Formats: sequence, C-alpha cells, structure tokens
Amino acid sequence: MAIWLALLVMLASALAGPIDAQAAEIKLISTIGVRSAVEELAPQFESKTGHKLAITFGVANVLKRQIEAGEPFDLAIMTAAVTDDLIKQGRLVAATRTDVARGSIGIAVRAGTPKPDISSVDALKRALLEAKSITYARRRRRPSTRRRASSPP
Repeated sequence: MAIWLALLVMLASALAGPIDAQAAEIKLISTIGVRSAVEELAPQFESKTGHKLAITFGVANVLKRQIEAGEPFDLAIMTAAVTDDLIKQGRLVAATRTDVARGSIGIAVRAGTPKPDISSVDALKRALLEAKSITYARRRRRPSTRRRASSPP
C-alpha cells in the first residue's frame, strides 16, 4: 500500500506543484479493480498533501469512452490495454505510464471433483452452466454461493 500512496503523492506533486502550494482538487478516474486500495489511500493522501481527490470509479472501457468523449481528468488508473490505446490516441501522455498493480482470477473445483474443460470461452461457459453451485468473493463481504435448482438442459 505504501507504493500506492507514494505514487499518488508523486503524481499530485507533478500535477499541482509543490505540496505546500494552495490545495487543489485532483480529478481521479479509476477502474473498479483497484477501488479498495484507492479508497484506503485517498484519505492518507489528502491529509498528507492538503489536496482533495474527486474520484470516479468505473469499468475501464466505460471510463475510456468518457475520456474519448472529453471528460476532464487529472489522473487515470486504467488497465494496461486501455491505457495503451488512450496513449495511441494521444489522450494520455506515454511518459507518465506506470504499471502499479497486476491482477489475476483463478478457478478451482472441490477436491475429488473432475477438472472442468475451460480451454475456450464456450467450454468455460458450458462448465459454469453445468455446475451445481458457483462460489465467488464479493469485495468486503463473505463469499456468495449460487445454487441451481436443476441443471440446464
């Protein structure tokens, strides 16, 4: 988490000048994938710098369309693919691109259960539809389980 705070302080300093300058509002557009980290660090950043963050969270492709439509912002935290595309369009400055996080998604089955075929999008969809139950984690909540009353045809 310290790297995130340091990154936010560094970026704010670059955007708003020295930290002892008049407080500024910094418009941050961020993907939901890093929401919990940004929400945890934002108050620390604000108290340390005196700057206020106006944060908009959303899905990367939706935020990309907003940027393409001219939505004003000071800082964007996006997926690598969206960032690279916005750089190619000239909407983000290439020299400011910094990788700050990496995410993964895993799939597992209960011990003793046969390994499902997930070799393609269709195979994964079929495996999910045929599953008796699916468990997934929600942010800051207990895992959720969805049980099917009956298997699909």
